[in-house]
Amino acid sequence: MTTVTEALRDLLRLIRRAWRRPAFRVAFSLALALTVLGLLGPYVAPYPLQGLGVEVVSERSLLPPSLEHPLGTDAMGRDILSRVLFGLWRATVVTLLVISVSSALGLFVGSAAAILPKPAETVLVYTMELFISVPSVLLAAALVAATGGGLVPLTVALIATWWPWYGRVAYTQARALRELDFVNLPRLFGLSRLYIVRKHIVPHVVSPVLVEALSDLGSVVIEMSTITFIFGASQSISEPDLGVMVGLGLRYITTHPWVVLSPALFLALLAISFTVFGEVLYEEANPVLRKRWFRWF
Repeated sequence: MTTVTEALRDLLRLIRRAWRRPAFRVAFSLALALTVLGLLGPYVAPYPLQGLGVEVVSERSLLPPSLEHPLGTDAMGRDILSRVLFGLWRATVVTLLVISVSSALGLFVGSAAAILPKPAETVLVYTMELFISVPSVLLAAALVAATGGGLVPLTVALIATWWPWYGRVAYTQARALRELDFVNLPRLFGLSRLYIVRKHIVPHVVSPVLVEALSDLGSVVIEMSTITFIFGASQSISEPDLGVMVGLGLRYITTHPWVVLSPALFLALLAISFTVFGEVLYEEANPVLRKRWFRWF
């Protein structure tokens, strides 16, 4: 019987196959470097207090890049590198948290929906389809606007909009398993549906959900930054977020371009590296896509 450990081994074998492709090696290395830098950002920032939004003297506002301030300063005189590192930390942590929680929630709900009684299955399936039918960025933006913004509401809103996608993947896979003997026999012996989901359904559907989740890393980064970009003007100007920094820095793009280009560059690198990393894994997991795109990459 397939186990979660075997599913993780399948994922490692998939990564080893993808490693033969130059695009994957470059994307993986860049994504790993940015993730480590993001996690360590608050500890390596040259001006940690400015990264948290503490104002400094106005005489240092909009300074160009220099040895003292490698990426320059913003309109409030704060070191842009420090704020970019804090914003990278926020983007990395939120993305990993959203992917982890939403994929785990979708995996369990989708797997359970396949073997629950028909009324419960119908309710769960239509709930997932209802969330999926609404553009996720609009739904997440509405939830953030309703809660007033902030890191926790943003994370919860993204989880609420992403878990149904993994739930549908898990449900589709679980439906193909629910009529098999290794699922029906435990029910005949009186074992609970929760036990069957945990022991017999989840181990078989975890692999496609993991691949789908990894391929969505870049999309979560883009969606999160889009929301913070839209609501940047209404949030605190001290918010150390890459999307907010890009939104507030647009007014200086012609006179002081480093204010907007620095956070935009780090945001683009993070999104592109995550996207290429996930897409190559997804193509390796689907032979049809792998054959179709092999000649290009």
